[in-house]
Amino acid sequence: MQTAQLTEMNKYNVPSLTRSWAVWTCAALFFCYQFLLRVSPSVMTQELMADFHVDACALGTLISFFFYAYVGLQLPVGTLLDRFGPRRLLTFAALVCTGGSLLFASAETLMVASLGRFLIGAGAAFGFLSCMKLGALWFPPQRISMIVGLTLLLGTSGAMTGSYPMSFLVDALGWRQAVWVTAGGGVFLALLIAIVVRDHAPEKLRTYIEKHHPYGNPPLSIWKGMQIILKKGQTWLLALYGIMMFVPLAGFADIWGVPFLTQVHHMDKQPASLSISALYLGVGLGTPLFAFLSDHFQQFKFSLLGSALGTLIPFLIVIYGPDLPVFAVVTILFIAGIMLGGQFMTYSIVSEINPLSISGMATGFQNMVCLLSGVIFQPFIGWLLDLFWEEAYENGVRLYSSAMYQMALTSVIVALLFATLASLFIREAYPERD
Repeated sequence: MQTAQLTEMNKYNVPSLTRSWAVWTCAALFFCYQFLLRVSPSVMTQELMADFHVDACALGTLISFFFYAYVGLQLPVGTLLDRFGPRRLLTFAALVCTGGSLLFASAETLMVASLGRFLIGAGAAFGFLSCMKLGALWFPPQRISMIVGLTLLLGTSGAMTGSYPMSFLVDALGWRQAVWVTAGGGVFLALLIAIVVRDHAPEKLRTYIEKHHPYGNPPLSIWKGMQIILKKGQTWLLALYGIMMFVPLAGFADIWGVPFLTQVHHMDKQPASLSISALYLGVGLGTPLFAFLSDHFQQFKFSLLGSALGTLIPFLIVIYGPDLPVFAVVTILFIAGIMLGGQFMTYSIVSEINPLSISGMATGFQNMVCLLSGVIFQPFIGWLLDLFWEEAYENGVRLYSSAMYQMALTSVIVALLFATLASLFIREAYPERD
């Protein structure tokens, strides 16, 4: 198959994809950076609760302000990317992330801190969609699954940096100074993106891409595009699957995983954050693995079902199992991360079942619904912890028992069960390739 694809590309004198990889890499580095900013509060929960004098539900709400902006902007961002291209928008987004980080680090009140997280989420909203849009504009369609996989691989390296290494930085400098240090990355990325990224591929490559996209590139209005997306029954099944499969990341890894592991499995902060990094490492490796398997077997459905079932079992062990040693927890969460990687094939499906001209809008809708899990489950799990709380304190901060964490994180298990059920009704959408 690959030989036939290369022969077809050569017949149309398609230029080298070297420039394509350079353009995509800049966007993927920003996606990596915003991931770091997104997950870093997971290693400073106690410090944030103490500084702002808040309970678990209030902390979850503070951290979830990232997702309020992120989710709310997905459809507008997708539409803007379709209309104006990624270069200027992505440059501006990197600077917004820097500004939000500086505001969050200097906040003295919960309201200001929430605004800082909101701005970080607003800038981050451009990350993944820009990678997908540049992938669609700069790469042949048979490479899209691999672009999704490699984007998540590079992106989750930011999540790993925001967990384990960030925990040392927080302990060494304090959480405010640690956030100040990371804020400078946005300025560097803004300059890099402005210099390297371009909105359009060379003419010959663009002609090849448009010719081989399954639904072509017809000009469509925003309203017409949304009608096409929302009228598909598969859109809603993919959305349900996506929001449920994101709960282990947004609800567990991004905020409650580290305190859960320190309380239930009696870990110190660094080993607990290492376990979360292992989860994200697994996601990073699992996404291109599932992309490869999907292309090899020419089907997406098995990735979605296998991902849901394969994630459910490790999380059952971690949440309800006995007190486990660090190595066992790291290994189990790494396996869970690999299996979570299959869920991102939903983006390949969304890209395949919609015209190229609304690919940003379609991917934006899918991403918006998926990340609603952060808006809902971060404060919801905190609310459950407060609901079961027995009025115990440690150093002025509420203390939650192992049983409380297990009851609250049962929501992760329920979400994975719903995802498994939804995957059974998602139709195969792997396209025929030339």
